[in-house]
Formats: sequence, C-alpha cells, structure tokens
Amino acid sequence: MRRITPLTLVALMLLQTLAMGIGAPVSAADARGGQNDDWKVVRITIGNASSSAEVWTQSNGTTLDYLFEGDKIEIGMEIQRTGGSFSAKTSDAMIQIIHPIGYVMETFAWTSGDLIGGQSASKSFVWTPTAAHSILNTTTNDLSGGLILRAIVDKDSNNDDRNENDMLEKTVPIAIMKDSFDGTTTQPSTFMSARYPTNGGDSTGQGSWQDLSGGAVGSKHWGNAAESNNYPSNAHDRLVNSFYSTSGQNCGPNAQLDPGMSQTYQYYICRNIFYSSNYISSQIHIQAWGSVAAGDSVSIEMWRGSGSQNINESIVYDISAANPSQAPDQWTRLSWDPQVTYLQNPYVTNQNVFLGGNSYSMGMVLRSDSSSASGGFHVDDWIQFGVRKVQEYTLDISCDAPDNGYSAPPSALLSLYCVVTNNGYSPAAIRADSNISNITWMDPANPMIRQDAVYVNAAGYSILVPDHDTSILIPPIQGGASIDLWVNLTVPPGADVQQLTWQLWLSDASGQNAGEKARVTASVGVTEQYGVSLSSTVGLEAGSFGPGEYGMVPFRLQNSGNRDASFNLATTFSEDDWSALIVNETGAPVSSPVYVGRGKSINLQLNITAATQANPGTVSFNLRATCPSCGALFGNDVLVRNIEVPIFREVSLQTDQTDFSGAANGIARKVYISIANTGNDDEQYDLSLTQQNWQLGANLVSSQTAVMDAWDGSSIIQLNLPMPIGLSPGLYGLTIKATSVDDPSVFASIPLTVDILDTAAVHVSDEDADQSYIPGESAQTMSFEVRNDGNSIDRFTMSLDLPTGMVAEYTNLYDGKTPEIATGTSYNVSVRFSFLDGTEGQLTLGVIATSVNDMNISATGSATYLVGSQNWLKIIPTGILVIDDADPVEAWSMTVTVRNQYTTAQSVSMNLDNGESSNWIQSRIANSDRTFSLAVEEERQVTVIFTVSKTTLNNLGQDSLFTNLTLWAQSQTVSDAASTTLQLELIKTGAQASGDGASSGSDGIDVVSILMWVGFIGIFLVGVGVIFKILSEEEEEDDYGGWGAEGYEGSVEATYGAVAAAPTVPVAGAAYEAPKALPSLHSSMPPAPAPSPPMAAPEQMAPPPAYPAPSAPSPDLGSSDSAPPVPAAGLPEGWTMDQWNVYGQMWLEQNGQA
Repeated sequence: MRRITPLTLVALMLLQTLAMGIGAPVSAADARGGQNDDWKVVRITIGNASSSAEVWTQSNGTTLDYLFEGDKIEIGMEIQRTGGSFSAKTSDAMIQIIHPIGYVMETFAWTSGDLIGGQSASKSFVWTPTAAHSILNTTTNDLSGGLILRAIVDKDSNNDDRNENDMLEKTVPIAIMKDSFDGTTTQPSTFMSARYPTNGGDSTGQGSWQDLSGGAVGSKHWGNAAESNNYPSNAHDRLVNSFYSTSGQNCGPNAQLDPGMSQTYQYYICRNIFYSSNYISSQIHIQAWGSVAAGDSVSIEMWRGSGSQNINESIVYDISAANPSQAPDQWTRLSWDPQVTYLQNPYVTNQNVFLGGNSYSMGMVLRSDSSSASGGFHVDDWIQFGVRKVQEYTLDISCDAPDNGYSAPPSALLSLYCVVTNNGYSPAAIRADSNISNITWMDPANPMIRQDAVYVNAAGYSILVPDHDTSILIPPIQGGASIDLWVNLTVPPGADVQQLTWQLWLSDASGQNAGEKARVTASVGVTEQYGVSLSSTVGLEAGSFGPGEYGMVPFRLQNSGNRDASFNLATTFSEDDWSALIVNETGAPVSSPVYVGRGKSINLQLNITAATQANPGTVSFNLRATCPSCGALFGNDVLVRNIEVPIFREVSLQTDQTDFSGAANGIARKVYISIANTGNDDEQYDLSLTQQNWQLGANLVSSQTAVMDAWDGSSIIQLNLPMPIGLSPGLYGLTIKATSVDDPSVFASIPLTVDILDTAAVHVSDEDADQSYIPGESAQTMSFEVRNDGNSIDRFTMSLDLPTGMVAEYTNLYDGKTPEIATGTSYNVSVRFSFLDGTEGQLTLGVIATSVNDMNISATGSATYLVGSQNWLKIIPTGILVIDDADPVEAWSMTVTVRNQYTTAQSVSMNLDNGESSNWIQSRIANSDRTFSLAVEEERQVTVIFTVSKTTLNNLGQDSLFTNLTLWAQSQTVSDAASTTLQLELIKTGAQASGDGASSGSDGIDVVSILMWVGFIGIFLVGVGVIFKILSEEEEEDDYGGWGAEGYEGSVEATYGAVAAAPTVPVAGAAYEAPKALPSLHSSMPPAPAPSPPMAAPEQMAPPPAYPAPSAPSPDLGSSDSAPPVPAAGLPEGWTMDQWNVYGQMWLEQNGQA
C-alpha cells in the first residue's frame, strides 16, 4: 500500500474546503448547519470590575457566588458559532431568571451580530433580584438554593440542529440582607446599641455595645464593651437592626419608630421589621470570638411585642452554644435557624407556618446578671439568608397512563390516576378539564368522563371535591401539597372499533396566573367483543317482602358489546322456596332468549315471590345473562340484589275451656292455655293478667314465656285459680294477654269466666298443748277457733273425737252448735278436759265442726297432749318409809333421784300429790328442791319431808296404816312429767305395849288414864292459846306444801276444832279428789284405857260433800284485821270470809299468789 504523505493530506483538505465554498449556494450552506455550523452558550457572568458578586466559602473549601435581593448586579452571557463557515449569520439569545419552583421571573433577550464560524458574541444586562432564595445549613455552614440564570441561544433563529449545548444554567443563591458591622452608618440598614428593660418596654439608654476596630470583614466590628473593659452587670443591651429616619416619624412600610432610641439619640430612629409571613425560611450568620461570665449570655435575637424575655416575644440563640473561639481575632463562623428555636415553644399551634407569620425586630442582645463580668464577645459579618414566599406557582402532574395508551372494549371503564403537586409557596386554585376526541362521547346529558379529586384542606382533612363533571374546580392546594385526581372514562356500549385521544389538562383558576399549567395525553383504542350489562335503578336492597308476598324489581338488559346478541336470563336465590319470573313493563312474561341489538337496551322486571315461611333477614338473588352463541361474553353479566324479609310477628292463644265454675273452698284449680308463635322469627312474649275483681286472686305462674321458635313454636301458660275461701258467689271475668317483648304493638288476648258457687266451708284450728299433763288433775280449758270459710253465714255442729283416758266437753255451745258465724270470721269454742288416773302418752283430741248449711262439709282441728311421762325425765324411786314416832318434828324424809334424759338441759318443777295421805300426815318438798335445772344426763337428789302428829299416831284405827303419795317431776322446757309413788307405813303409838296390857283384868279406876286425859286437855288448851296468839300477831306459818294439792289437811280441824276446815280447792296442776272423813276429835273419850276397836280403813269411809259448809270460826283464831287481801277474782269457790281470815294466807301461798 502506498502511503499518503502529510503534504498530500493537507492539499486534499484545502481542496475540499475550496470546493465547499464554491460549489454550494449560500442559502444551502446556511440550511445545512451540522457540526461545522453549531451555536452554543459559552459562559454566564455575574458582576463586573466595579461591582462583583459576594463569595461564600463552603465547608469543603470551594467558593460560591451569591447575591442579595434588591441589589443591582450586572449579568451577562457569551455565545459562539462554531465550525468553519465563512457565511455570516445572526442568532437570537436570551438570559432567563428561573425561580426554583419552575416559572420564569424575568427574560433578557438580544440578537447577536453576524458571526462566521469560530466567532463569538456577548451581552450584559443589569438585574435586580426581587426574591431571596438561599438556604444555609446551620450545621455545616454550606450555602444552597438560589435562582437559576438560564442562558439560551435560539436554535430556531440560527437553524442549529445540535442542541445539547444551546443552553447553560447557573444557580445563584439570593440572600436577604447583610451588614459588615462597621459601626453605625447612615445606610437604610445598620445597627445601633440600646438598653431595654428586662421585662419589656421602650429603650432607656444607649447600652454597652461598642464598635471596635478590625474584624473578620471590613474595618470594624461590634463588641460588648470598650477595649480592655468588661461589659456592665444587670444589662439587657441590644444591638438593633435599625436606621436614622430621613422622613421624621415616618419609617415606611418595613420599619417602625423606636421612641426610646429616638429619645436616647435625639434623632428619629426606626427599627427594621422582618415580616416572617413573607418568607418560607430564614437563617442568620455571624462571626464571633470571646466569652462571657457564668450566668451571662450574648445571643442572636428576634423579638416582637414589648420584647420581654418570654419565649412568646423573644426568640434567642446563645452563641456560646456554638463554642466560638476565645482567642482574640480567631473568628468562628456561627449560624442559626430561628424556626428551630420557635418550634420549641410549647404554645405553638401551627408548626407549618414560619415563625407563626409574625413580625420581628432583629439584632444581638447582651443579658448579664449582677455577678462578675468579662470583656464579652466580639461579633462581625451579619448575613441573613432566606427563601421569600412568591405568589406564582407551577404544577407537577404524575399519572399512571400506560406508555402505549389504553385498549378497551365497549362498556369498559378506563381510569387515569394522577398526583398533582403545587410547587409554589402559596395556595393555588386550579381547574381540571378532560375530553375525548370522539365528540359523541361528550354528551353533556350523559358524559362518558367522570373526575374525582381529593384535596387536603387548611385544617389537614382530606375532602372529596363534590363536582365530578368533565370540568371541575379544585379548591386551593396548599404550597408544596399534593392532591389525588382520578379521571374515569367509560367506553359507550356498542362503540365501534376506533382509535381516540384522551386528554387531561390543568389551568390556573385564581385569575392571577391565567393559563395552562399542565397537560396529559393518552391514546384510547376500542376493540371488538360481545358484551352485556345488567343494571337496575334500585339499590342493593331491592325491596322488602314478607312471607308469601311478591314484588317487582326493575332492571335493564343492555347489549354493551359492538355485535348483536340474544341472551338467556336465569335467577337463583340464596334461600329455598323463592321464585322469580321475567316480565316486561306491562307485566307480560318474557321468554328466553331475549334479542338485543348492539348498543341497545330493554327494560324488564323481575317478579319475585317470597317463600311462605321466609325467615327474617336478607335473601340475595343473582340474575345472570348468558349468550350460548357468543362464545366469550364480557361485561356485567350478573345483577346481584338483596331482598329484605321483615320480621313478621303473630301470636295465638287457645284453651279447651273458657268458662269455669267451682266452689270458693280454697282448693286451687289450674287452667292451661296454649300460646303459639305463628310469626317468622323466634319470639318471647310478656304475659299479663287482668281481673274484673281482684278478690278472685287468679295469677300466672310466669310473667314471660320462654323464647319460642318461629313458625308454630309453642309453650303453655299456667293460670292458677286459688278459689279463695269466702269469695262471694257470682261471675268473675279475667283476660290473659301475651305481648311481644320486641314489639309491644303485637299482642293477643283470651277472655275467661269463672262462676263462683254458693259454698259452705269451715276451718277448725289446731292447737298446741305447750305443757305436759298429770293424770288425775283437775279439769282445764282450751279454746279452738272455728272459722267460717264459706261464702255465706253458717252455724256449725260441734263434736269431739276423744282418745281413751281423756274426758272432755264443750262449755260455750248452744244446743251443741256455734252461734251464726259471718263469712271470714270465727268463733272460739271452749273445751274442758281432764285425764283419768293411769293415763299416759300422747293423746290427740279431735274437735269436729260440721256445717249446718251443708252436712257434708266438716273440718277437724286437733290438739295433742303429752300425759304422764315421756321418759325425758326419770325419777328413781326409794323404799317404804316407816313412821312410828311424831318427834322430832320433820324428822322423817324420803330422798329420790331425778335424771334428765333429754338431749338438752331442762328446767324442772317438783310437785306432790298427797292423795289420802293428807288425812294422816303433812308432807312437803324441801325448799331447795322445788325447782332446779338439769344438764344432759345430770341427776339430782330431791328430798320430801313428812310431819305426823302424836294425836294421829295415837288414834290410828289399827296398829299400822299404809298410805301412798305421788311425787311429780314436771319439765318446764319440754312437755313431759315423770312420777313415782312414795310409800309410807304409820305405826300406832304403843301398839306393842297395848298388846301386853291387854291381859290385865282389873276393873277398878285407871288412874293413869285419867291423868293422861287431864294432861292432854291441858296441853290442848295451851295449844289453842298459842295458835290464837300466833294468828293475832300475824306471824307467818311454815310452808307445808305437803298438806296436799287439794287443800289443808283435815288434821287442822282435828287440832283446831273451833274453825271449820278450809274447803279443798284444787291447786294448779293437781288433780282433785275429795278427802276421806277423819274420826271426830270431839267424840267422847273412852271410859277405860282398854284399846278402842279398830277404825275402818280410810278407803271405806264415805266421802264428805265436795264443798262442806264450814262451822263458825272461833273469834280467837282470826279476824279481818289480820286476814290477807281478797283476790281480785273474789273468794275461792265455797269459801266464807271467816275461813278466809284464818286460812287465806295459806291459800295464797299454796296457789302462788302470796
């Protein structure tokens, strides 16, 4: 291969260039462009030699240009035409100021002169930034943000087809303001020192801040005190961002007059105001070195109101927290975001509003206490960064539209979901519009497009926009906030196969920024298919049918596809026994299949019949459309609706008999009533009873039924008719009502009639004998209640059912009958009764009452008596006692043992039944043994003391006499009484000596006998005198309870014959028995000492009258003055006052009334 030399190559290139310049016309060369005719932006410049941009040094050492809002600055751009074209051409170019939210703030356009390849052109403009946009990172002190300077060379003006270098951008942070802290100047923004009260108020002096030479920037800086001096104690000194007013007291819209500083400096001083409502954020930067004493602080401050130290009025940043250098002139960069401090206030209510939207004064503040001080801090280089709030906005819209568009058959629903974001800082009101390129789909009466927007209101709640048309107004979207927007497109039924364009665009609705803000376009293709749509004008709950009822459900059958078809319709139910029939609008049945042309529809009805025993609740049905000849069938081929079956409540009451009759005899009757739940839900019923006359006393066993199953669940209601005793004859009506617990308006009732007949009825009470009885005692009385339980006045014949051993009789009857007893009242009959000797055990007495009105009606009352021993007490007997001498008095006694055989302790009372023994002896129970208590199984010795007179022993009718007494132990705890027999043998005095003397045959005068009688008579007279004296002195007699339960012994009469013996009156609990007669003590003395013939046994003596008339008492034995008071009931039966004067006291003691 031959090589091309460099010289040859150069020659070829020159020839090519020459050919290009000669062979082509100028116009063709201009249009060709390409790599040899490219236009580009070379650079963007900020500032000039006299006024340059500020330079910020980042934490990594790099630098960044930044500007201040309101400061004029020169900006420029340079463009170049590249390539080797020798044909001159101009180009349009511009510089745009773009806000970061996306809108163009300003445009500087220009046109270059004619340029050939390789030539460039530049242009400068004066620009004043109007909106601050800078963000300082307070942790790293890195600066970011800024407005965008966009330089563009217009490709349309220069036919440039290489466009990647047609634009160049440069971001420039725009700060709010700065002060180099070179002391107080006459500029509209400077700093002045002033002292303020700690608790707020106007300035009171110049304060301690001093401008000192040197600094981080400029020639001066501010310090807390003069060089080599300390700041003052108790200071609250501010370095205030302010200025000298050139308009008197008029400080303008961005400042306010400070009266205190004006007074101090003798010149109107205005404080600059920072309106936080105009900004989104702000940061403050300074440089500082130094320190303060403990308890003191130097801070960056923003304050409002009175300027007190309260967090609501003063927001501060203590620069000591940043740990600045303490070495002289070793400056430390510090920065502060006041919003961070502001949000620490617990009273902040809206954290999304920068600094609460309030207005603040700014500067530095020294706060010192009364303790030590130091030289303080040195501060320089004040810069405030921030982002100003602008009213303009842009929108970002992000949608889920497929990249290749939509493809759908007729009746399909297409949904476009978008998120719309407001990039601005202020609320933006927008309008959303959507359309489709087929104008027939946009019928206002039936649009195929629906929009749904959800926005967040100012309170933070999500709200659905109520408008859903093709054009909707969306309420203002907060700055930086987003909304959700759904746009739904329904392909019309029967739509032809076609390709369409679907659009959504957003435009400003505030009237301030008119124009479109965003647009989204998507393609829509309609495909071919068979389709069906079943719909109904009724909601999901299509109706309410009771059991066995029917109703119509309208529906529409639509051929939603784009091909003709015939459809079969079938209905299924969720419950059995439901049916449905397809009918047309006139009610005529419609047979399947049903032909419908493409895109067409017909209105039909579904005639539904409910099951005859439909239970309450929801029954769902499906109406399904099928097309056997269509193959695949798309669309809504099933219509689902619900039928609500209401609760049907019904109840019935039945009984075999509604009329009843009976006697008012207290024998209850029961009536059973069937209750049936004939409704379609389980039910429970409250039961109530209404009586025409409450005296009937009818009642229901239950006030509520159990839960009864639906459809003939049943239960039984029991009605009690007590047939109350004494209820007046007549008809009594009552009604039973059953009321639904869940629905009181549902109830059923049944009336009943009760015929009360004339009724005879009687009741005899049962009585309790609360004591035990001793056989042979005197008669006692007990009352029994006889009550007329019939319903008319009645008398009752009384009879007794007597047990063996008992004697009883009525004492207050009339011809054996009670008096007339009114209905419901009673009469007490009295029964006198006693028990024969030897009777023992439990004896039951029957008291029988028989109605005179109805001899078949009778009643029996009873009382059970415990007679004798029940073996709960036992007396262990002792042997016979032989008495052969009367001296000493009370020398004779017998002791028995009493035992408690009951399960608990008993209180025991001892009594004596003397019987005939009282004719010969006196007996009594020892005082300490009359009453006592015995524990279980405890025993006690009881002593009975006997006294016999010599006269009795001398005058016995025989040599020995046997006599018996009965000793009773009666329980006071239970009904029981035990007894034992005490046997005594009396030996006649001298019985043995008389036997020896019987053989004497002397017939002469017995001198010894005469002397004995004389002595006896003397003793007798002395005794009478002694007795008379005792009675006259009202001395108390000895208590000889053993003188007999029947009265005082006849021996008293034998001894004191002047007064008749007291009548024998029964004592309580002692059986009465008349005493046998005693030999007369007044009979003549025997003429000789020969033994008298034997006396007849006491059993053979004839008893005296029960109540003998006493002879006149001796006036020496008693008088009315010494007699006890007569009882309230009068003298005992058969007594005279003479007898009472002598024996009354003893009677009272014996009967427990003393």
